[in-house]
Formats: sequence, C-alpha cells, structure tokens
Amino acid sequence: MEKSVDLKKRFVDNGDGTVTDLQTKLIWKKTDSFQDTSKWVNWYKALEYIKGLRNEKFAGYDDWRMPTLEEAESLYDEDHVIRDMDRMDIFISDTFSPGGGFTSWTSNELPHATAAIFYYRYGHGNANHKEDITKDSVRAVRDIEKREDAGGAFKQYPGFSDSPLPR
Repeated sequence: MEKSVDLKKRFVDNGDGTVTDLQTKLIWKKTDSFQDTSKWVNWYKALEYIKGLRNEKFAGYDDWRMPTLEEAESLYDEDHVIRDMDRMDIFISDTFSPGGGFTSWTSNELPHATAAIFYYRYGHGNANHKEDITKDSVRAVRDIEKREDAGGAFKQYPGFSDSPLPR
C-alpha cells in the first residue's frame, strides 16, 4: 500500500476505543479480540466476536466486520512497532493498543474450510483452518461511510457462496 501519509497523521485516535485510518477511510477498533476477551479465537469465534460488537453498537456503530486480507495488510508497516501479548514486535502504528495478538482473521474464505489470516509479526497472510485455535485474534473494522453491504461479514473469492456454514 502506498505510504503517502505519515503514520502519525494517518491514524487518528478517536477517543472512543476506535482509530480512524485516513488513508484507507476505515475505522478500526483500537484493541483486538484477545485484548477484549483474554481468549484466542478460531474463525467462527472471531465472527461471533464481530457480531457481538455489532449487537452492542460498539462506539455507536452496528456495522463492524472482519477485515479483508487487503485491509488487514494495510495496517502492516515495518517502520512502526508495538509489542504483542508475548512482548514480541508487531509492525503496526502505536496508535493501536499494545498487548494484543499478532494475527488477524480475515473475511476471505478459502477452499477446504480455511480462511486467510494476516501475521503482523511477519508481514504476510496465510490460510488457517477455520476451526483451529492457535494464537489467533481478529481486529474489527468498519468503513467511515456506511456501505449498502455493511451487514455482510464475508468476502469470498469468486465462485464461493456466502454461506457461513462450514464447507
């Protein structure tokens, strides 16, 4: 992603538990699911976490969703670092709260009951089985302006159904 905006100016702490990314026009939850629940999540539990944020209208919004792989990757920046829950470096803006997980599940579903996950320690995505729980978390996101499809938490590759059921 183009780094035309200085990170200190790119990310704005909104003071309500959210961070606005002025470059991508996204609003992120300042903490991830691990920081909020002290639990690691598989893809299905990550989806439940997102639905919970919608139901409680976190920060006044009911259109929280999982990020796409591209959106999750947009936070990665090797020039900026915070510490995760293992006190290891993750490469995102210090506008976000330290102490979270080093991954984010994404809405990108893949074949064989897998979904894309992004690693903030390493700067790349990978496919994980949706039912696996290792040290995985999710970073909730929403668009600055509400979209018509904002209720959908899924972004499939072409040819995939939008069913939330296991494949």
